[in-house]
Amino acid sequence: MDETPLSQPVLERFKYPVFLLVAGIALAGIVVLLWRRPEPTTITVLPPEPTPIPTVTPTPGPYMVYVTGAVASPEAVITLPFGSRVLHAVDAAGGPDANADLSRVNLAQRLEDGDQVHVPTREGAVESGPGPTHAAQVVTVTPGTVTVYVVGEVAQPEALVSLPIGSRVEDAITAAGGTTTNADRSRVNLSQILDDGDLVYVPPLDGPDMITPTPNHPALVHVNQATQAELESLPGIGPSLAQTIIDYRTENGPFNSLEDMDRVPGIGPSKLEALRDFVVFD
Repeated sequence: MDETPLSQPVLERFKYPVFLLVAGIALAGIVVLLWRRPEPTTITVLPPEPTPIPTVTPTPGPYMVYVTGAVASPEAVITLPFGSRVLHAVDAAGGPDANADLSRVNLAQRLEDGDQVHVPTREGAVESGPGPTHAAQVVTVTPGTVTVYVVGEVAQPEALVSLPIGSRVEDAITAAGGTTTNADRSRVNLSQILDDGDLVYVPPLDGPDMITPTPNHPALVHVNQATQAELESLPGIGPSLAQTIIDYRTENGPFNSLEDMDRVPGIGPSKLEALRDFVVFD
């Protein structure tokens, strides 16, 4: 007699429903994960900044000047480096000759390309060929100083003196040993602030004012001490704007550079550029 099992294993009997249930749970889990997945982050790749090309600052000079008059090699075209002074031009032309009147030559004057330097003879002297010469001493300017040439009625005439920035004519005369008893101090502005390359001339009591034959350049205006009239002498600065500069200076303190003046109402880039060669800040 065959014996038939009364029942099949439970797992065998329900394997399909269990499979469908597990598959449904898995599918539901996938749906939930997809639904709750955060938005993808967009990554933007930026190209590297271009490397700036450095600008090239040209080296000034050299300068060519023409030297004439009482020097060892007159009528000479001399090539000199940027920043040279009349002193260097005279020295490059062999130095002054025996008849040279150096009291009428501003040896401290800075040269510009194309200048002519003329060394006159002493009054009554006859110009002749090259004679005995003496070496001109080259002065190297220390940063923070001004070099000026003092002539006339002082104890040590024809003296090149270096002074701190902000020095005045009186300081230059003192450095040259002070005035002689024949000096006419009433014709010398002792309080004038010195600029690098200035010539200080102290006239005698009965002598005329001296006009130097060396290159003359516009007088610089010291903006932080300038009066209304001095400011009005600048290009593009009228009475109203000059007063505005003084008012701004009084309220905000001294200007440190030309760019600081851009804050003054009425002064823009074009005026700043026009002022560049006529003002100093000290």
